[in-house]
Amino acid sequence: MKADVKNIEVIAQKEFADRLYSPSFKMLLGIFTLILLSMSIEYGINGYNIFEFGFLDIAQVITLFIPILGLALGFDSVVREKNSKSLNTLLTHPVFRDNIISGKIIGGLGALIFVVFISVIASIGILLILTGIDVGFSELNRILIFSLLTFLYLSGFFAFSLLMSIISKSSESSFISGLIVWINLVLIFGAIVTAASSIITGELIVDLGHNEEAMSMSEDLQKLSPASYYAEAVTGVRVSYGSFGISSGKDTNGIFDTRFGIGTWLADYWTNLVVLTAIPVLIFILSYMVFLRRDIGGEKG
Repeated sequence: MKADVKNIEVIAQKEFADRLYSPSFKMLLGIFTLILLSMSIEYGINGYNIFEFGFLDIAQVITLFIPILGLALGFDSVVREKNSKSLNTLLTHPVFRDNIISGKIIGGLGALIFVVFISVIASIGILLILTGIDVGFSELNRILIFSLLTFLYLSGFFAFSLLMSIISKSSESSFISGLIVWINLVLIFGAIVTAASSIITGELIVDLGHNEEAMSMSEDLQKLSPASYYAEAVTGVRVSYGSFGISSGKDTNGIFDTRFGIGTWLADYWTNLVVLTAIPVLIFILSYMVFLRRDIGGEKG
């Protein structure tokens, strides 16, 4: 048992270091951090108070584009070592397959925590400093919950990219698979929902906003994307680029709505929290099952 824990720890440390020192990952992290910081600085200069007006614009950027970081963390985690035969070499040592996949998951999640701290917490910190907003215990709790939501949201994409890395025969095909899912479930999902609502109801796209049936259908279809659960919990609005920004209809307007206590927010959005948690957990379980049964030695790069 001690040997297994030690093996997992070593693999996790290596995976964490590999992710953070990856040039492509550092470039992506730098770009997104700069984008969030620039928006925070602009809001700060204008005296924007996120606890009064919400976090809609920055949350939209996070919802639409930061999933790429989750994909970048795991797309070559297994397939790179599989094709280089380093996995075969590793398995000749007293290291079991479950040790390997556990270490990679823990190391990747550790890197995700780092991503959230750098790109999200830093941007909120700059905004609070520039605006001089007083931050008490309640506000800190909201920032921590927001960070947790962001971590869970990104974890789903990391989990999917890890699964694709196990299944795919090359790093390129693994990353392309992740991009296809991101583009369809996040980036253009709103446009897909709009088109589907128009086709099903027979209403013209320009008139969809005045059709209750179309609006209801759009609301239901947006629930198929993890982005809607994240955006709704943060802002109270399902953010879908190219579609309607549909209000949740709840009392609170997301986690930064200080008119209500955190208990009220949790009562309104506990299902969002459950879904955002269940998505990565289920995909990680599937990754375990696939990796343990995969014929690593028999595959060609």
